[in-house]
Amino acid sequence: MIRFNEEEIALVALELPDEVKFFKYNGDFAGERKAIAHYIEIHPAMPASLRRRLEIEDVIASEMAKDYRGSFVELLSKIQEKYPACKAENLEHIIDIGNADYIRKNGERYFEGAALSNILDCNARYLKSLETGETPAPSFNKLRHDNLRVMREKGYRAVRIRIKEHIKPRPSAARVGETVRIYLPFPSITPEQTDIVVNQSSHPLYISKSGQRTALIETPYKAGEDFGIDFSYTLKIPYFDPKPEYVTDHQPDFYTGETWPQIRFTPLIVETAKELKGCEKNPLILARRAYDFVTSHVVYSYMREYLCIENIPEFALLNGRGDCGVQALLFITLCRAMGVPARWQSGSHVRPTGIGSHDWAQFYVAPYGWLYCDSSFGGGAFRSGDTELWNHYACNLDVFREINATDIGLAFDPPMRFMRTDPYDNQSGEAEYENHPLWFGDCEKGREVLAFEDLI
Repeated sequence: MIRFNEEEIALVALELPDEVKFFKYNGDFAGERKAIAHYIEIHPAMPASLRRRLEIEDVIASEMAKDYRGSFVELLSKIQEKYPACKAENLEHIIDIGNADYIRKNGERYFEGAALSNILDCNARYLKSLETGETPAPSFNKLRHDNLRVMREKGYRAVRIRIKEHIKPRPSAARVGETVRIYLPFPSITPEQTDIVVNQSSHPLYISKSGQRTALIETPYKAGEDFGIDFSYTLKIPYFDPKPEYVTDHQPDFYTGETWPQIRFTPLIVETAKELKGCEKNPLILARRAYDFVTSHVVYSYMREYLCIENIPEFALLNGRGDCGVQALLFITLCRAMGVPARWQSGSHVRPTGIGSHDWAQFYVAPYGWLYCDSSFGGGAFRSGDTELWNHYACNLDVFREINATDIGLAFDPPMRFMRTDPYDNQSGEAEYENHPLWFGDCEKGREVLAFEDLI
């Protein structure tokens, strides 16, 4: 595994040689890695930036080779174990609407490892209707509607949350006696998130000062050792009801530029933004147009690791599918291309009964300041016909959050020695030894919600 400066991830925006792309886009990742090695061998005088891009691409290819192994027949068979009435044409319909990430190799489709769970999660009502023959009833998210009611009544909602998380190297990745670094996600200090307290820790901690906040454990590794932390924080989310007529003429221009490699004004992004903008100048209306486009055009789907996607916003735009972070990045990029300040915010979706990774966005409109946008939750509401929640997530959040990052692609403090499994975010933690990385599948990771309490 290569060592690299975290800023070098921007080099993913550089183009690859044709010979490398021929193998990459045929799904032949072993062939791609050979082509990379051959290219480096015969072009010793290439620019250092291109060499580094190829070295990073070699890591991406090695990870892609481990995924995308399931065929259409195998996927259908697994679905039929739970829903026998599901036929090939039904699975084709699910794929067509964007609920399965796949590649093609020699013309055949091979599906991402989480495709089955994504299909079962996102299409449960549809699959059940195939069994019963009944039209699926519209979904209603009581938890989110109750949250909306409280926020409207009080103008905010505040909660106190306690979370426990851990990372444990698997026996196959054990290097006893070698210094290990464990970067556990930790709540950032933001206007919404305060009173952050460490309740317990398995080892001494260093709490970072980065906008991508972590709790670092650094110690010689002992066989079977687990690394964990228990912390609490208060989250107070305001409710906004912004009106276009109250937007001022003087708007800021921060967070309106590119941030390579993912926030790029490509010709497709520029043209799409131009179509959305038209002659409109009001940033609140423009942000809503970007939100409406993303929520109606992009269907939620689990994704490959973000490291393996060269241009995340364009992937969503071209393929019409993507998870929460993919949708957030498309929204942010379109807003910036229209001159509306927008930025990334991420961490976890925290419910009283569970926790999972989640990403969303913020956009700035004077005089209101930073507003919120959750295209993923909004898109789900849009497709279920829930106009109330769809409108809510266009400029508001809920309290089911833990905020770990205040922008995308921020460096760790201190930086890692080796490439992160997620160079753009950190939601389940990262780990490495002093002289060897801990990569995908090398660690057991876990999180749980210990307490979730409303505050008056």
